[in-house]
Amino acid sequence: MIADLPSCPAPGAIIEIAAPEQSLAGGALTFILEPLRPLREPLIAMTGIGLDAEIEGDASTIRRYNLPQAGADHGLSVLAAGQPMGRRVVFIHGSPGLGEEWMPFLADVPQGRVHLAPDRPGFGESGTEPVTELQQQADALVPLLGSPLQAPVVLVGYSYGGPVALRLAADHPERVAGLLLIGAAADPGLEEIHPLQEVAAVEFFQALLPTELANSNAELMALRDGLEDLADDLSRVRMPVTVVQGTADTLVPPSNADFLRERLPVPPATIMVEGEGHFLPWTHGALLTAALDCLMQGAQAQLSAPPER
Repeated sequence: MIADLPSCPAPGAIIEIAAPEQSLAGGALTFILEPLRPLREPLIAMTGIGLDAEIEGDASTIRRYNLPQAGADHGLSVLAAGQPMGRRVVFIHGSPGLGEEWMPFLADVPQGRVHLAPDRPGFGESGTEPVTELQQQADALVPLLGSPLQAPVVLVGYSYGGPVALRLAADHPERVAGLLLIGAAADPGLEEIHPLQEVAAVEFFQALLPTELANSNAELMALRDGLEDLADDLSRVRMPVTVVQGTADTLVPPSNADFLRERLPVPPATIMVEGEGHFLPWTHGALLTAALDCLMQGAQAQLSAPPER
């Protein structure tokens, strides 16, 4: 286990990580953007500037395939790596985003696993039409859960991908063994629509935006309703959950972690990264890998346990 996570957190435990492993978009870029600190994370989210992660392992083993989508004019594009019959881990990106953002986790897959990273509908190679409802986004990923006869999967959800993972787990609890939620939106009361989002949704201005930004704005404007529906169903999420959250996150307020601790029937293990923002997959890859390994161990132990009488 890495020094930042000396032992696997128990359910309900809160671990505080004192210092970031590295600074996102450091040096000159950080200095230039410092006066715009309240806008820095939104700018990085929209432009991708500074989101570069070192890839260790063999990226040449990563393959892409497409799953047909019933009633859709475009398939679901998925990146896959590891052993095809291994234990499934599904990585769900945020908004906007791509499956390629999980490349460091695809290039180095532990023995006995297969890692899957889809482009969510409306992004990358999974079509250009917006799919704005949280329920629809989750339904599109159901084929990645495998058949009911296979071992249940572990879901990794980042940002908007967090509530997608929670929706999947609430709808299919018997097919999900655990959740790793990273900077995940959850509390509908914290979702606010900025006036600029409403302007961007006007057809004229929407047409001026890149497709993925326009689709992102559309699904984020509908997120509050999706989270309200999800809140009523969180009681069905009884599998192990680990929440990783930056305390200086300006895109997903840290109190979302408190909401999950209050609403989930089994209190999640919570890892709070002091002074860190929203982009933990890029700044704290090693920490997330360790948290995922812990979750996989717990899921395996749960799978091996004798049935309750």
